[in-house]
Amino acid sequence: MIYVYCVTREDVIPETEGVDGTRRFAVASIDGVSATYTCVNPHEFSQEAIDSRAGDLEWLGAIGYRHQDVVADLMKRTAIVPLRAFTLFSSEEALRSYLHEHADTLKKVLERLDGKQEWTLQVEFEPSRWSASLASRVGSLRTLQSEIDSAAPGKAFLLRKKLEDEKKRSSKEAEQQVVAEIEQLVLEKLRSETLAETRERRDGAFPQINVLINRDEEAALQELHATLLDRYASEGVIVGLTGPWPPYTFAAMNDER
Repeated sequence: MIYVYCVTREDVIPETEGVDGTRRFAVASIDGVSATYTCVNPHEFSQEAIDSRAGDLEWLGAIGYRHQDVVADLMKRTAIVPLRAFTLFSSEEALRSYLHEHADTLKKVLERLDGKQEWTLQVEFEPSRWSASLASRVGSLRTLQSEIDSAAPGKAFLLRKKLEDEKKRSSKEAEQQVVAEIEQLVLEKLRSETLAETRERRDGAFPQINVLINRDEEAALQELHATLLDRYASEGVIVGLTGPWPPYTFAAMNDER
């Protein structure tokens, strides 16, 4: 059984450890595309064996770390289409067959990703400051706040309760507005592709924006990040920046086979 890390344009051997802790790598090439892989023990990497270790976080973490390390190393030296961890083929022949079948598409993806890096803008909302700033973003909340400011004490009390309820309903829409604003600023500043992921898509986690940029635009992205931090700080919006990553989000051919 062979464990495949990524598809590449050139035949490149990683300068790091593979998923099995060795440096035993090989490359399969056909029709102008290549794939870097490690031969692994089929008893350790069968679907049954993987399923049985689903709760073994130490083992899974070690595999994930080594996989990522290999892909990151190759990304520095050639165009790659990164594959997800635990992409397995039964033999080199099966891998070559896959490469042959998808060669045209893989070449197009490699051309699109050549010289590119993926970065992530993580958009977090500090609860108290974000709640306090919502009235400045949502017209109905501004109207309520104005009524509260001029109302008698009893009515103001009831309106404040209504305001808090309305804030809870308005927060989701306002969050999406912030993410859309940031994504638009990225597109205006950089030659990039973006993909925004909502809380729903991320199982309740804070939304994020994945950005694919040319390597020579890293400084411009860092500058934009500093601008975003200043722009949104007063609203309790915290914009984190992580990367560079292999372009998993933007690779069209990253399904396991």
